Amino acid sequence: MKIKFILTGLLLLFYTVCVYAQTASLEEINRNIRSEEAELKKLQSEKMSITKQISVLSSKISNYHILISELNKEKKRCESNINSIRSSIIKVSKEIDENKKDIAKSNMYVIDNMGYSDIKIITTSEKPQDTVKILEILGKAGVNLRLKIDKLNEDVKTLKNLKVEEEARVLELASLEESRNSAVKELQSEKKRYNSMMTMIKHDEAGRKEYIELLKFQRKELDDQIQLQAEKDTNAESIYQQKNSANNNQGRIKTFGEDKPVMTAMADDSPFGRLVKKLPTPVNGKIIEQYGEHIVADAGIKIMHKGIKISPAGTTQVKAVADGMVVFADNVKNFNNLVIIDHGSSYYTVYGNMDTLLVETGKKIRQSDILGDIIVDPAVDNPYLYFELRKKEQALNPNLWFKKG
Repeated sequence: MKIKFILTGLLLLFYTVCVYAQTASLEEINRNIRSEEAELKKLQSEKMSITKQISVLSSKISNYHILISELNKEKKRCESNINSIRSSIIKVSKEIDENKKDIAKSNMYVIDNMGYSDIKIITTSEKPQDTVKILEILGKAGVNLRLKIDKLNEDVKTLKNLKVEEEARVLELASLEESRNSAVKELQSEKKRYNSMMTMIKHDEAGRKEYIELLKFQRKELDDQIQLQAEKDTNAESIYQQKNSANNNQGRIKTFGEDKPVMTAMADDSPFGRLVKKLPTPVNGKIIEQYGEHIVADAGIKIMHKGIKISPAGTTQVKAVADGMVVFADNVKNFNNLVIIDHGSSYYTVYGNMDTLLVETGKKIRQSDILGDIIVDPAVDNPYLYFELRKKEQALNPNLWFKKG
């Protein structure tokens, strides 16, 4: 019965590795889909946030334009006031000059008459008292003109103060306008940056959507392949039973399985392919079952061992033979804890029958990283590590890859 389970397990190994490698790939695709969908949600959330930011910036820019327009209107009003004040100052200054001339004339008349000089005033009266009255009138006129000039000078001073205030206001408005224009430029620059981000996000979003669709298509293909492989697994044991029965009836040895041992390492120029004759063994111990064809006398059949069994001297750690990615890590019937590592370029290594499992699917592995343990218990017969090396679907001889010594 024990031999039957071992033989059945060996027959199923090819299918098991394929199914679990495909399952691991499916899990990886599902993880990628979830990751991409999460990133897509982040992008959409970020896009909404940026859209709001752009809207806020546009509103601020519009408000600043309104403020700048109001500042321009006020500045023009102030400049108009300055021109009006300037005209008023000129007008009042002329009036002052005219009044000063009138005062000069009045003073001349008064001086001439007080000095009894030739009177310059033309009058029809020949009476001296009339002349005196005229002189008094001229004197009063001079005083009134001086008062008027003083008033006009005060007006000029007031106008000049107003002019200074308006000019200061114009400078203030110009400074505010410059500040607002600078703010608008900054806002427009920020808006441009957000628009660029939006363009990039939309491009990234479109790319991720296409990638998700591609992943979903790959997932469907893998689902179909796994379903087909599962059907093969279901039929594997019945195939074994039919062959075993036929062999017993005929009393002669039959080859169990179609695989033949590969006599070469099948190495290529890939990073892993260049490790031929350089790989360390996954555990230290004795190889108790070799790769290749073996005759099982009790069953009367010849079977193909696609891997090797290594019996450790004591409890030991199982280590990765090379860098790679864990594409499967779980407990499998007949193989206990099983790990499959993808080393790239279609090279895989399989580690089975471990008592503990210390890695998980998706983990990147470096050479000599610990994958699990094999616990040597005296109560358990022949603890061992099952190790297999594959190139695509072809099992290879690990001994051709291990370094000597």
